[in-house]
Amino acid sequence: MLSRMRRQRYSLKREGKVANSWRGDRLPDIVRSMASRPRHEALRGLITELLREGFGAAFSELEHERYLVDNSGRIDVAWGATVIELKSDLRREERDVVARMPDYLADASRGSAPGRTTVGLATDGATLLAYTLDLGRLTSIGRYDVDVDHPERLLTWLEPLLSPVPEVMPTPIAVALAFGRYSLAFGRAHAQLQRLWSEVGDHPEVRLKRNLWDGLLRQVYGDDVGSDALFLQHTYLTILVKAIAARVLDLEIGDPAEMLSGRLLANEGIVGAVEADFFDWPLLATGGDDLVRSLAAETIRFRLRDVKVDVLKSLYESLIDPDERHDLGEYYTPDWLAARVVTAAIPRPLEQRVLDPSCGSGTFLFHALRRLIEAGRQAGVPPAEIVETCADRVFGIDVHPVAVALARVTWLLALGDLVQDRPPTLSVPVYMGDSMQWNLRPLGASAEVLVDVPPNDPPLRIPAGLASDQHLFERALDELNRGLDTLAEPEAIRHAIALAGATTEDAAMLGQTFAQLKELYLDGRNHIWTFILRNLLRPVWLSHPDHRADVLIGNPPWIVYRHLSADMKDRLREALRSYNLWVGGSLATQQDMCALFWARGAERYLRDGGVLALVLPYAALNAPVFAGMRDGGMERVRVAIIGGWGLERVWPIFGAQSGSSTTSTCVLFGERDRAGPPPAEFDRWVGVLPRRDASEAEAAEVLAHMRAAWPRPRTLLAASPYRTRFRNGASLFPRRFVLVEYAAAGRLQSRRDAPRLRGRVGSLDKRPWTGVEPPEGPVERIFVRRIALGESVAPYRVLDLVTGVVPMESGAILTAASADARGHRGLAAWLRDAETKWNEHSNKGVDGAPRMTLTRSLNHLQKLVAQAARSPIRVLYTKAGTRLSACWLEDDDVIIDHKAYWSAANSLEEAAYVAAVLNTSIVLDRVKDLQPVGQRDPRDFDNLVWTLPIPEFDASEALHVDLAAAALHAAGIAARIELPDSAHFTAKRRAIRQTLVDDGVAETIERLVDALLPP
Repeated sequence: MLSRMRRQRYSLKREGKVANSWRGDRLPDIVRSMASRPRHEALRGLITELLREGFGAAFSELEHERYLVDNSGRIDVAWGATVIELKSDLRREERDVVARMPDYLADASRGSAPGRTTVGLATDGATLLAYTLDLGRLTSIGRYDVDVDHPERLLTWLEPLLSPVPEVMPTPIAVALAFGRYSLAFGRAHAQLQRLWSEVGDHPEVRLKRNLWDGLLRQVYGDDVGSDALFLQHTYLTILVKAIAARVLDLEIGDPAEMLSGRLLANEGIVGAVEADFFDWPLLATGGDDLVRSLAAETIRFRLRDVKVDVLKSLYESLIDPDERHDLGEYYTPDWLAARVVTAAIPRPLEQRVLDPSCGSGTFLFHALRRLIEAGRQAGVPPAEIVETCADRVFGIDVHPVAVALARVTWLLALGDLVQDRPPTLSVPVYMGDSMQWNLRPLGASAEVLVDVPPNDPPLRIPAGLASDQHLFERALDELNRGLDTLAEPEAIRHAIALAGATTEDAAMLGQTFAQLKELYLDGRNHIWTFILRNLLRPVWLSHPDHRADVLIGNPPWIVYRHLSADMKDRLREALRSYNLWVGGSLATQQDMCALFWARGAERYLRDGGVLALVLPYAALNAPVFAGMRDGGMERVRVAIIGGWGLERVWPIFGAQSGSSTTSTCVLFGERDRAGPPPAEFDRWVGVLPRRDASEAEAAEVLAHMRAAWPRPRTLLAASPYRTRFRNGASLFPRRFVLVEYAAAGRLQSRRDAPRLRGRVGSLDKRPWTGVEPPEGPVERIFVRRIALGESVAPYRVLDLVTGVVPMESGAILTAASADARGHRGLAAWLRDAETKWNEHSNKGVDGAPRMTLTRSLNHLQKLVAQAARSPIRVLYTKAGTRLSACWLEDDDVIIDHKAYWSAANSLEEAAYVAAVLNTSIVLDRVKDLQPVGQRDPRDFDNLVWTLPIPEFDASEALHVDLAAAALHAAGIAARIELPDSAHFTAKRRAIRQTLVDDGVAETIERLVDALLPP
């Protein structure tokens, strides 16, 4: 425990009365010095100052060089229940830490206060590793790499370990550092959850909850993504946010079961904020109560009523790997953008009913509530009435069970101090439901809702008409629960539900449903069904004409057709067809789930004349796959686009750190039951934000606004005959399995016919492959090929080629087994190593097997075998970049990588002609507005160039011949330019272009292409 003096000193520091100057002036110097990995004594001094000034440690409380009880070693620094081991470089000495830390922790725990966890820190200054003992075993519970640009984050990360003092502002960064992926809280809890899972993971009730959770995730993501590891993460997060909900009301958490079930809040008149769900399973295991209490205790230091933004979104993002979120289509809206959309879409917040049908963590709900509250205060509405209006006006749905848990607490946090003025009963209107209503099925003149019961039981059937009457449905659920408590007969339940007001047909159906529930109850699988039925049927109630919204707002999931499971592909295709939004053909793979949210959301949840305001991919503004949304051709419901925001030049929005086009976004505004094309202009925002989670004030400072012409519709129709001739290169991934360098061969040297190779490690390698050792060994020379990457293509000249192992023979892609069968021992060994690592590290399905074999990946869409047929002359152009580059290749042995497009040429003259056209600024200017935008600039060209009417080469056309001749001249000049090996490929391209300009041939080619292509 902290002494009273230390607690007072620390509290003063927190209020800024003592340590403001130290935090502002000295802390940055300390963090910079730590990042340099200083010598042992210098690091000890820095750590000591950090503990004293940052956390109020008294000098008498710090122990240096404390001997262990058995004199087997010394602890560098000890403070209460914390021991700190100082190292020169953890990159080399982590094994030593793992070996010695158990002794240090065991020694420190002897004098620790009861119930206080002893924690060990190891640091070389630049990195801090945290450990604890769990049943005598050393467990890693956190890691932090110091950030010299944000020195205060070091204190935030250490805070849950070193201080229980409350009054911390709940900023997104503070919450993420305290509870996120690398926090001490998560490290400790995750280790305990793994142990609890090993004890009760096979319990029938726990297995049922996990299976139901897995089924909901399949609806969310359209594929099998559930795993035990993800289930444990979701359990941790849900327990945490339920504790936060209790802390908002300053409730003491005594019985963990009361907190997790929602009874704790229900006793205070708040219902719907916390419910019993899939994640209370730890209470069935030994020590589960203690885990819940310890997590709840971690939340006490935050001033939760002072929340300004959706902090729980940042917590979720900090737990889930960014690559995983990208694969799952999860792009969480930054608060500044959500606030602007809310302001634009909800001009009368006290009057308009608002629904977010895919509310995620509740960002849009938070800002809609804050806007309503501000309007209520300005209008002089009594506080209690404002809260009642919030509950009657702002709704959310999401099928993701963890997102719902987050959004409900976010909804509550948005009330701030008004939570004290709540009515006797406050129902939080955020529901776990299937807003797309996949489970709604026609039933004669009516309809029914089917609720799946894993693993193979018939679905539970609920009449849709009864589900749309909230009062009657609640009475029916009460009868079902009462019947289960008394083990009543189905006929008695049918009669009771009919007396409650249900029709004869609906009562009969519910009688049959009760019979199924009774069987589940007797089988020990009844503990979750009221929760499931109540939540999954809320969308039916919200889609009733009397309950529809004035404003449909949010950021629906962006999941393209090609990433869905086979079952979800069928569902999406049929659903889009029913709205006349299915394009199919070559565009089928680009169809997106978000289009269905636009159409079905408007049809089922929006009143006549209501407004949609959705954050969508930028492609919604002009891509052909979204044409039906834009041109008024949608069936079943009419929605006219009344405005749009282009955000393709705002970066970062969704946190991607690459030039991926998925970062390009827009906002579309629509009005139901109105016809007409999109407006002639839209609003474009431009600017570079200081960070993805920038505040509204920061966004306002850097973003510039302008009106611009609505983006020209893109088309992939073949305006040029070359569209069918060019194709993308092969997906040679992971690169370190394919691209190679020659390895040292030792005294015996390599065989000429099977050189010894090693996979090439490069800066463009992506996780998880950056931590995978590349293959090494001899490979038969016939499989060692030169490879042209995107960076190998320059105007009129091929730059450096790389070497790779390409397992292709006679038009077939070989596996380790088939290579072995054909007698290629070296290739077989190489592939065996690569396949083993691929199977271990590639994306897995729910069964734990890779979603795609390495062979299929290398030959994705037949892009590798397409190059089996040798072509004496091929034209290449770059897939992406700020400038198109094109050249030709007179070597039929080279393999083309996916960062380039290629086509066989019928002659050298044709190759020169095509390269000349593609290298011009005229072509670039005419497709630039069609390009998706990456971080800051337009990126991908792909087949956009062939939307221009570029004619096929004709040797009888003088203009074509003149272009070919000029290009051959340009190639001769480009070949003679001395390009330093050390220069970056972009610098080499610039040097070539400038030389061609100086020669005058570049201007000649521009004039010829201008004559070739109509304006």
